[in-house]
Amino acid sequence: MRGPFQSCSLGYWVGASHNGRGFATRAVREIARVAFEELGLHRVQAETLLHNVGSQRVLERNGFLPIGLAPTYLNIAGEWQDIALFQVINSSWSAD
Repeated sequence: MRGPFQSCSLGYWVGASHNGRGFATRAVREIARVAFEELGLHRVQAETLLHNVGSQRVLERNGFLPIGLAPTYLNIAGEWQDIALFQVINSSWSAD
């Protein structure tokens, strides 16, 4: 979103056989870099299912902070799911 928001929403998925290899962590880091350094965005938001601790760790390793809970946010497998919201702001992000 441009205009006053200058932000985007990030989504990703890794096949179960590839979990734990750092693919998601590296991919999220690269997308955040593009969002901030190339596109000049202010904020990147991401969401995870409440029980998806691995995905939450990926976000936290990349400087994302939890910002809240969105009840019945996404319909997954025929059920409305509660979602944990995360964000990182350009001024607090580091590529390191």
